[in-house]
This record gives sequence, C-alpha cells and structure tokens, in this order.
Amino acid sequence: MSEKDLGEELEKLDEGIENLKNTQFKIFGIKVTPITIGAAFTAISTVIGGLYGAFTVYNDYMAMKEQIQSYVAPDLSGFQQQISVLEEKMKGVEDSVIQATDYSRDIRNNLKTDITSLESTVDEIGRRVRATQDNIDDSLRTMENLNRETEKDVRDSMREAEDRIDADMRQLEDDLMKILQEALDNPLSK
Repeated sequence: MSEKDLGEELEKLDEGIENLKNTQFKIFGIKVTPITIGAAFTAISTVIGGLYGAFTVYNDYMAMKEQIQSYVAPDLSGFQQQISVLEEKMKGVEDSVIQATDYSRDIRNNLKTDITSLESTVDEIGRRVRATQDNIDDSLRTMENLNRETEKDVRDSMREAEDRIDADMRQLEDDLMKILQEALDNPLSK
C-alpha cells in the first residue's frame, strides 16, 4: 500500500511540476513563466557581478596608478661600480687565460720536440740492439759449427783410437794364441 501511495505521490509531483512550467504570472504588467523568471534572475545577477568585478578592477587600477606615479627609480650607481670592478677582474682573468694558453702551447711544442728526439734515440738504440743481436747470432752459429766440427773430429779420433785398440787387441790375442799353441804343442819346451 505504501508503494502505491508513493507512486501516486510521484505522479502528482510530476504533474505539479508540469503545471508549474506552464503557469504564467503577471509582474509589472508583463506575463512571465518560472523559467523566464529564472533566466531574468540569472541575467540580472550576471550584470551585477560584472559591474562589481569592473568596480574592483577600477579600484585596483587607481591604486596602481598612484603607486606608479609615486615610484622613484632606485639608485643603481653601486651596481654600476660593482659591474666596473667585475669587468676589470674579467679582463685580468682573460689576460691570465691568454698567458696560460701561450704557456700551454710552448709546453706542447717542447714536448713534441722532446718526443721526436726520444723517438730518434729509441730508433737508434733499436738499430744498435738489432746489430748486436745479429753479431751474437753469428757468433753462436760459428761456435755451433765449431762444436759440430770438434765433435766430428773427436768422434773420428775416438773411432781411430777404437780401431787401433781393436787391432792391437787382435794382435795381442793372436800373439797369445800363438804362444799358447806353442806351449800346448810342446809343453816341455819352456
């Protein structure tokens, strides 16, 4: 039951709003609706708000105008003196930079000369080392050849000595065999 009543109440409210939209009033002899009243109220409040904003801007403008007219430029001579001092310091720094650049250029040129001289010295030392190494290599080859020849001579001498010893041993063996044979053939002869 309460749902029906609520639904009926809502329908009545909607009808009331529709009737209110279509309702016309007479104000100062002019027929108006609630919508036109709302629009007129909006327009009037907008105009009043705009006028208030314009008045506020005008007041700010007048106050600013007074401040601008009473403005006195500050004394900047102290700043000008400081700028002059800074310019002098900058000139001194610029001169120092130029001197440092010249000094660096001289150092670079001297280093380049020293490096060139060192390269020449290193090249000369390299040539001397190669020449000394070649001499050492030649000496080693000569010594190796001599060693080989000496070893060959020693081997040949040893072979000859072995051959002589072998020949002497055979001769000695032959002599001993002869003596032994003679002793065996004639045991009383001695």
